[in-house]
Amino acid sequence: MSSCLDSLPNSLEPTYGCATEIVSTGPIAALLILVIGIPLIKIAKKYLQRLFDRTETLDESIENFIFRIAGVAMWAILLLTAASELGINVTGIVAALGIVGLAVAFASQDTMENIIAGIFIIVDRPFREGERILLPKKIGGLYSSWGDVQEIGLRTTTVRSTDGVMLTIPNKLLTKDAVANFSHRRDMQLRVRIRLGLTPTWSNVTKAEAIVKDIAKNHPDICQEKPKPPEAVLRDFGDQDVVMEIRYYVENAKRMRPSKSFFVTEILRRFEEEKVTLAFPVRINMNSDVELSDLGF
Repeated sequence: MSSCLDSLPNSLEPTYGCATEIVSTGPIAALLILVIGIPLIKIAKKYLQRLFDRTETLDESIENFIFRIAGVAMWAILLLTAASELGINVTGIVAALGIVGLAVAFASQDTMENIIAGIFIIVDRPFREGERILLPKKIGGLYSSWGDVQEIGLRTTTVRSTDGVMLTIPNKLLTKDAVANFSHRRDMQLRVRIRLGLTPTWSNVTKAEAIVKDIAKNHPDICQEKPKPPEAVLRDFGDQDVVMEIRYYVENAKRMRPSKSFFVTEILRRFEEEKVTLAFPVRINMNSDVELSDLGF
């Protein structure tokens, strides 16, 4: 059967059938697929991003994960389709890539462990981007024990420690160890505890209770009603003291340490002003000339 392409390059019939025949040739078809497909991928990714912006049910880390997978899938389909038009055995390429992928997976088990851990983090959502967590012991001991999650990736999670250090943590470390989340969204209030020992006399302890309650009422970060009002609990008798535990709630994790610092400072100031005494361990050197009566014994 004759073809209009047989007369190239001497003559070319300007007919619909000839144009269709030219377009259906391998190189031209592959080029058209790329020319049309690349803008379509950009448009599809733009509409997918708009859909995520309108949807509030999905977590941001899950949205990023789906967006990346969708982008890779669209590019793979486009390139394989163009390769098929060029007469390349796409089935063989896919099979070869599968074999190479298995070989790489066995050779880089550590990376695969981190990727699988990253998927678990994205699906289970023990923490989200922007939340404050307690870092694993091996990491937290070097760069502060707390940090704010910046980005959750497939292989690593980026956390900015409270010392300002940006940490890139392999995901498997965050799934093998217990991770405390201080910014859980359902109930942001967190309880702070301060324990101190008081000289065990009635007047000293009751005066200390009154001062502690007054301090708690005069700090804007301390919750006064919900989930529970501040309280001072006498836990037990120590060896030389009465153990008091101060308990109060703050609105979020970032207010825990500042409020505790304020409370400790005010306790020292008010106790000194109102002659409330804290109990301290006493050591006596029996070889010295100190009189026991001078120490209150």
